[in-house]
Amino acid sequence: MKEVTINVHDVFSSIATKYDKLNTILTLNIDKLWRKNAVRLCAIKENDLVLDLCCGTGKMIELECTAVGVNTEVIGLDFNQEMINVCIAKLNQSINNYNFNLIKGDAMELPFEDNTFNNITIAFGLRNVPDKIKTISEMYRVLKPGGKVVCLELSKPEMPIFRNIYNVYFSFVLPVIGYLGTRDKAAYYYLRDSVNGFMTKNQLKNEFKNIGFENSGFRSLTCGIASIHYGIKPLRK
Repeated sequence: MKEVTINVHDVFSSIATKYDKLNTILTLNIDKLWRKNAVRLCAIKENDLVLDLCCGTGKMIELECTAVGVNTEVIGLDFNQEMINVCIAKLNQSINNYNFNLIKGDAMELPFEDNTFNNITIAFGLRNVPDKIKTISEMYRVLKPGGKVVCLELSKPEMPIFRNIYNVYFSFVLPVIGYLGTRDKAAYYYLRDSVNGFMTKNQLKNEFKNIGFENSGFRSLTCGIASIHYGIKPLRK
């Protein structure tokens, strides 16, 4: 099969306005529960400084703003202006009484000082950056000692029978539904391929540990379709 090079930026530009609706359809709205579980695991306290990387349309930011309260700003960063535009419009409607700041930037070169944030989240974004290890290292750098990183990501089911059914859905059904919704077949073939080529749960856990995070681990969600990875920056080096 001929290999096709996909421009990830163009993929997200093409699906920005339909991203939320299609996610709801393709995951049967389970992604909403996954995000709530991820934010709950952060244990965000009122007035904590929170950064959401690859913030997309702002679904994590909505939850995080309500956690920190109206007096503290949540920062979201994404590399795609079309996604940021959708995010701004959504958040101005849903949480316009909260403080948030959206920045266009590179997750591999974060524009923040060392030891800035109490919590950093990244949902369905790590597999899209070219250098995953550099991104995790940057999260470690800008996280305060004692702070927590939480990464929500799609993964592969563990149960053999369920894994086989899921593979058929993910490889054949999902791209068709995605194409019918967006007329962009490449975008949803990219989604399939990015998940298939991503690190295993244990590999990502080990990368967190290698970079310096303590208590790194993961929780599987919905029979392993998704997983929440986490780590804490130690109080001392």
